[in-house]
Amino acid sequence: MKIIKIETITVGLPFENPGPESSFAIAEKNILNSLLIKIETDKGIIGWGEAFGYTSIETTKAALHSMIIPHLIGKNIENKYDIQTINKELHLKLHIFGRYGITMFALSGIDIALWDIIGKAENKSISELLGGLKINSLKAYASLFLYDNAEAAAKVSVKAKNEGYTIIKLHENAMAPIKSSREAIGNTALMVDVNCVWSEDHMEEIKNTLTEAKLYWLEEPIWPPENYSGLSKLRDQGFIIASGENACTAYQFKEMISNKAADILQPSVTKVGGISEIVKIAALKKNNFRVVPHSPYFGPGFMATLQVIGALTPDSEIERLYVDLKADLYNGASNIDNKGNISIPNGPGLGMEPNLEIIEKYSVN
Repeated sequence: MKIIKIETITVGLPFENPGPESSFAIAEKNILNSLLIKIETDKGIIGWGEAFGYTSIETTKAALHSMIIPHLIGKNIENKYDIQTINKELHLKLHIFGRYGITMFALSGIDIALWDIIGKAENKSISELLGGLKINSLKAYASLFLYDNAEAAAKVSVKAKNEGYTIIKLHENAMAPIKSSREAIGNTALMVDVNCVWSEDHMEEIKNTLTEAKLYWLEEPIWPPENYSGLSKLRDQGFIIASGENACTAYQFKEMISNKAADILQPSVTKVGGISEIVKIAALKKNNFRVVPHSPYFGPGFMATLQVIGALTPDSEIERLYVDLKADLYNGASNIDNKGNISIPNGPGLGMEPNLEIIEKYSVN
């Protein structure tokens, strides 16, 4: 089976924000942009992938078309071991352009699409290719936009709780929204993702307030994200630290583990190197750390995350970006049930096919 064509498709999905207008960098004017990768084979099998993402889409797309796609046309792909061979070749060819960042984002999308192809060729879900589902549904947490407003953060947190979410994640870096959300939702589990903006010195000023908030976990609190010694010190002070969405390859996660930098390891399938790299991360000796993949998207990356968690890290929660989609690539697959869970589809490849009408309608030229 040969690869004969690879397309990149930018899709802009409209949504409603449950709170006030936000400066959160992942969306623009209530549109979530996703970079889809469509790989066609001479057997008529089509694989779908997703590469990170958001405002880096045009750069990632350029990397795909200039550096990666030309190497793939005509390649044979028969089983999951061929994916390993292709990955090794590409990583070796492209390492001088960066082992992390845009190059790896692009490779991640290709990897996801290749796993989708093999699953369809063998009539197995990706989870089956990885050993089978260990769990059929996952506890979801509502991942809120950054509001930087105490009243708004509390209001949206309560809304998510009332809709059935039992875990809420804020993207806030000021104390007032964190305190107001904790007060508003009572004992409901609360996470805070800081996106790396605090310094170690600033942590000394706010650590008592954060301790009082009784956080389920504290995500990427300090700059830079690879400040593993600083993260380790925070763990020693009693914080449950989550980190890794900005790390690429299993090598960086091995460093995180050896430096005792996080309780929760968060590889992002559209950034880390794809499914193949998360397989390697899940196999690392983790010293009781948990792997909880990062997944604030709604395309093949989200579907791949469901498959990986279900097969390899079944004690993980699943991140669900807390917006009301007005167009859904997977027809509600990311919606929670009445217990706050998201089911894992078990069809071939990614579990289900994207809605081609939605792709056509919302593709961005």
